[in-house]
Amino acid sequence: MKVVLTRADLQKGISTVQSAVAAKNTMPILANVLLEAREKKLEFVATDLDMGIRCSVPAEVVEKGSITINAKKLADIVRELPDASVDLEIDDNHKMILICQKSNFKVHGLPKDDFPILPDVKKDKLFKVKGSLLQEMTRKTIFAVSTDETRYVLNGVFFQVEAGKLRMVATDGHRLAFIQKKLEGKSDEKCNVIIPTKTLNELSKVISDVGKGKEDEVIVEIYATDNQIKFVVGGVEIISRLIEGQFPNYEQVIPKESDKKVEASTADLASATRRVAILTSEKSNSIRYQIKPGKLSISSKTPDMGEAKEEMDVNYKGEEISIAYNAKYVLDVLKNVGTDSVNIELTQPLSPGVLRPKGDTDYLCVIMPMRV
Repeated sequence: MKVVLTRADLQKGISTVQSAVAAKNTMPILANVLLEAREKKLEFVATDLDMGIRCSVPAEVVEKGSITINAKKLADIVRELPDASVDLEIDDNHKMILICQKSNFKVHGLPKDDFPILPDVKKDKLFKVKGSLLQEMTRKTIFAVSTDETRYVLNGVFFQVEAGKLRMVATDGHRLAFIQKKLEGKSDEKCNVIIPTKTLNELSKVISDVGKGKEDEVIVEIYATDNQIKFVVGGVEIISRLIEGQFPNYEQVIPKESDKKVEASTADLASATRRVAILTSEKSNSIRYQIKPGKLSISSKTPDMGEAKEEMDVNYKGEEISIAYNAKYVLDVLKNVGTDSVNIELTQPLSPGVLRPKGDTDYLCVIMPMRV
């Protein structure tokens, strides 16, 4: 293998795939990135066996071939190179020779033979979605994903396509985030899969990188099977295993009716909650919301720290109610509401509460109350 390319393109390739490199592994080759010289391009592939990323950059290919090189070492080298042309060559002993102006590196590699092949995701189901829409829907749900590995089925976002709509749902058992958007074009396809958090985070990053400096909307092609999903974004492929199992019936969790509806300023509620939460214990992070006509009182009380209380004006005309929530859960929602005002829907002190952006029926978060 012998190729010539710019330092910028080499760095772009390695940085695109590097997050798929296995952090901890029993197979040394998973710490490597596969470099493969093809017709007028250099292809990069990395995988941790759960997720893989493939991309390519333009290159002058003098001789085709392949090699796998330690991803971190290669990234560290390329980061420090001058902004100039780079010559890459592989000798007969699987050693990569990298030359850039006066810099000369010889790095030991491993042959391609033992590197895992990324699965070929069949084009059974194809959806096209705007990148910005996927980023928004991911951001507004992913914070509610469970980090408890014993509840594996909750360690990802439920991705559902039905009747021309895309829904994304996440829950950790204490809160639930739901968003739905209409897909452009006509589609009778159905899809019900659970996508791992890492995959969605990486997808958002790639969408931003691909769209940088472009005026046109980034379009994401999505191919799904029963156990694999592939996202194609501007020539970058992300292939991921899906989380197996049955996602809970989220529709049963969302309260159908509420007799107490509060409208509050999103910014004022967030800042007051942050201040009052300073005097909560790290374990419970519990604060109390006491609502009466026109007023919302937010308070916290911790025996070994003290107490805090703040009052703000709200639009409310119902009966007085007092309810306790984990302050972090409330703040996570308010951070993603995206509107100046938020609607809070309540029934009883120990019943779930619903937070929605004012005027938006496509996004909501359910939070379970705390006993105090």
